[in-house]
Amino acid sequence: MSDLISLPESVAQSAYFWEGAILAANLTVKPLEPEMWASELCGEEFEAVKPSIIEQINAQYGKLKANQYSVLELTNNDPEHLADLAEGFLAIWPIVETEWQSTEVADGTVRMLSALLTTLSLLADEEQTHQQMKEAGFEELPQIADLQPQLDLMINEVAQAADEHMVGNKSQTLNPFKDVGRNDLCPCGSGKKFKKCCGS
Repeated sequence: MSDLISLPESVAQSAYFWEGAILAANLTVKPLEPEMWASELCGEEFEAVKPSIIEQINAQYGKLKANQYSVLELTNNDPEHLADLAEGFLAIWPIVETEWQSTEVADGTVRMLSALLTTLSLLADEEQTHQQMKEAGFEELPQIADLQPQLDLMINEVAQAADEHMVGNKSQTLNPFKDVGRNDLCPCGSGKKFKKCCGS
């Protein structure tokens, strides 16, 4: 359990719940500060536990980036731990989802994200998820046993797509020359055209 966050007992949610919440925050396509989601979960204790949350965000992100993150290993495939993790993820997902909705995403990523959300919904509450799917007109209902073995793959694929969008978003916001035309004077002050100076 050393890979899980350690928070005081006064924080109501389990370490697995927090792992899921942090996972949702790490799957965002735009920067998401802990204040935007974790402060609501912690209440008054947020400032005291914020360093631990940030440390866990970074540790988990490093594993996701290296494609070494495994929910199935972390939870030992324990249904209760997986349910806690899924509940944490789904508690934060509405905040993250709005960022995904404002981003153009490849069809394969949409399908993988849909499969991930379905799997986590089933892990959190299989009966309710199946009921909602029946009401939505689904006849063949997915089974946890079929989806769970693919959970790590789904997470890593979505994490990679999120990271690609995040890097793309950062490069757009960090490009100081994005409004400079090739034939404009270079903003460095050299007097040369941009294409013959810094834009070459």
